[in-house]
Amino acid sequence: MTSSTPLRVKTASGEQQEKFLFYRGVSAFSVPISATLGAEGKLLVKNSRDQEIPTTILFERRGEKVGYRVGGSLQNQAILDEPELNSSMDELRRDLEGILVGQGLYQDEAHAMVETWRKSWFEEGSRLLYIVPPAFVNEAVPLSIKPAPAQTVRVFVGRLELVTAATEKEVEKALAEQDTATLNAYGRFLEPILATMIQREKNPAHATRLQNYLNVIYSRLVNQNLYRN
Repeated sequence: MTSSTPLRVKTASGEQQEKFLFYRGVSAFSVPISATLGAEGKLLVKNSRDQEIPTTILFERRGEKVGYRVGGSLQNQAILDEPELNSSMDELRRDLEGILVGQGLYQDEAHAMVETWRKSWFEEGSRLLYIVPPAFVNEAVPLSIKPAPAQTVRVFVGRLELVTAATEKEVEKALAEQDTATLNAYGRFLEPILATMIQREKNPAHATRLQNYLNVIYSRLVNQNLYRN
């Protein structure tokens, strides 16, 4: 149960009632943020819009070790240092819930949101999580409710996947050792990680080996009907 007002949604199969709505999707518009990896693991984060980005969180997970760095609000650009892997998932969940509450969610809504997406947000690898500016949300994904409520709060969390040197090293090692468990931990992001590694690779023979493995992934996804041209 949450503290929000029940919402009735009309669908083709009839009316449904919800206490809150979560949804995710692949955008067809440019996101308001970019991230570029620099020397010594530093990350240059740029805001491409006029609206301030409320919060950024640089997250990294290597097996059972996790680390994160809260970057605060972003008006123009900032440089984030690589997080140390000395944090806990409980600390991260608590801080992220606090950030969501600060954006207007009730505590139980924030907790439910983190629990819903934790397997996706906190999986193996490195990524930048950020609160999408409310003005950008309203522009990109307009919402109308009848009758109009006294207040509407929508909190969107965006993510940018980062192919860091640590990620490349881990994938390289897993490929050499045929460590499928580690490779599978990257899930649907293994394919773009390999594609990025191929683009960066200067050794043609090594690039070919990576491409062959990438072809295997494409074939597997096609057989599972998870990838289509």
